[in-house]
Amino acid sequence: MADTLERNIKYLMDKAGISSVTGLARQLKMQQSTLHRMLTGEVRDPKYTTLSHIASFFGVSPVDLIERDLKYMPENPDGDKPALANEPCQFHARGVPVLGNTQLGHGGYWSDMEYPVGAGDGYLRWPSSDEEVYALKCVGDSMMPRIKEGEFVIIEPNHNFHPGDEVLVVTHNGEVMVKTFLFERDGFYHLLPVNEDHAPIRLAKSDVAKMQYVAGIAKSTLWAP
Repeated sequence: MADTLERNIKYLMDKAGISSVTGLARQLKMQQSTLHRMLTGEVRDPKYTTLSHIASFFGVSPVDLIERDLKYMPENPDGDKPALANEPCQFHARGVPVLGNTQLGHGGYWSDMEYPVGAGDGYLRWPSSDEEVYALKCVGDSMMPRIKEGEFVIIEPNHNFHPGDEVLVVTHNGEVMVKTFLFERDGFYHLLPVNEDHAPIRLAKSDVAKMQYVAGIAKSTLWAP
């Protein structure tokens, strides 16, 4: 990541006509020493808030800044909007079954109640095109303030996820967490904690039992028995 980040920042500086680290630091309102350590690779895992600030200044996404060679990316005059499919997605308000409770985050585990497909511990009213959509009730406060105790994480296992999407990650030892998916490379998933002040993490693909798209967070008032 460090080599790509350094290369991209220098490319963007040249493109913007910024000739020095001092000049960039002044415009970003960052300490020059912090920026210099990033560009020399001394800081291997910069905070996401820092990456997001730099990416926003240059008008690119944080994921592109750390993962893609921006010099060879085609210009997209329409921004990052994906092309619409020929056929619209059919969303149906359905009863989403609650399959269990989970304390998300490191050390958190999913209490799987082993309900059959389509059944669960009550239901949530939620629009979805995924026939296998399900929900997990969150206990504990490890995901505050993003996810509060008693709220539900809505999971669409058949929905593709892309960089920047939130995903439910379940490891082979049963640990359960919600992270932002960044990219996959060299046998590792690179993920971002919900708390953006923390550095990105990586998990070996061999350690991950499943990774599924998080469609949303539902309030407890949407639950019905």
